[in-house]
Amino acid sequence: MKLAFLIPNMKHGGAEKVVQNILNEMLIQKPDFKVHLILAKKEGDLLFHLNKNIKIIDFKKKHVKNCLFDLIKYLKDEKPDYLISSLDYMNIIASFAHKLSNSNSKLILWEHSILSIHSKKTISKFIFFNKVLVRVFYNRANKIIAVSKGIKKDLIKKFRISCEKVVVIYNPVYNSKIILESNKKEEMINFKQKYIVALGRLVKEKNYFNLIESYKKLIDLDGVSNLDLVIIGEGPERQNIIRKITELNLNNNVFLIGYRPNPFPIIKQSLVFVLSSDYEGFGLGIIEALALKKQIVSTDCPTGPREILRDGKFGILVPKNNPTELAKGIQKIINGEIRFNEELLLKRAQDFSIKFFFNSFITLFKLN
Repeated sequence: MKLAFLIPNMKHGGAEKVVQNILNEMLIQKPDFKVHLILAKKEGDLLFHLNKNIKIIDFKKKHVKNCLFDLIKYLKDEKPDYLISSLDYMNIIASFAHKLSNSNSKLILWEHSILSIHSKKTISKFIFFNKVLVRVFYNRANKIIAVSKGIKKDLIKKFRISCEKVVVIYNPVYNSKIILESNKKEEMINFKQKYIVALGRLVKEKNYFNLIESYKKLIDLDGVSNLDLVIIGEGPERQNIIRKITELNLNNNVFLIGYRPNPFPIIKQSLVFVLSSDYEGFGLGIIEALALKKQIVSTDCPTGPREILRDGKFGILVPKNNPTELAKGIQKIINGEIRFNEELLLKRAQDFSIKFFFNSFITLFKLN
């Protein structure tokens, strides 16, 4: 059995981390399988965490759109049993190449985002054009994996994708390594004894302005002191976020510590984990925080947080882009007004294990 996984690169994003997890598990569970990882460009820190037996195909292209003919040639030469593509713009290229090559490979498209929102910045700003492209090329797939129920609903309702084609398989996030890695000693910089933590790329949809404004409201409250905000991640919005921090005179309180290969010791020592996004495909950081038994406050944004936190059973949900409500949610945790059972948080994280995902994946595609 030959499986070809397709993704633009292996930089530190949620989809990339999921691909890394499933590829490594595939080599453990199915050592007789031939597993190829096809990249538009071979780059990204996550490459160093891949099993050495995974064959990497590097198209050496800066832009995904330039990979079309390389992918056609690959499909004709290698003839994989399955072509499994991740991320919307890559999925369209994969489907187009699959058609032009007359490939007999089963085509699986893996959707990690709310396409009606995300496609406006990755495919085209014209939603009508996106709807046509997605409808045509996604409906060609044998199956589409949606990482949340919200994403499945979006695909069916907004793009008229056949319901029978779309299956929900939650991302594989939890494994015991999260807990083991959290016990390692990492440079903690100069945080105060207590701090709030957030994790994720510094991009607009994460809405760190919302988080920083809510933090400002929080420390202005009576009785809240000696509390820092730590943001783990890197991305194009760094300078805009720094300007916001300076504008609110928070330079001594808010720490942008960049990407960390092992963020878990910092999360583990935090007082509360916060997600402030306007939208999420899933919300991997929430599950990692659950695994470390952290109290969580998240915006009730589409599509992952409400599903993961079971309508607020495992964390506080607040309206998106509302700093006042976000501050109130954090304050309830800090003051001890609300406290979620730590063992139940860990148990919930285990619902998103790599083993569970792998079994669903293998069963769905009859790879036993």
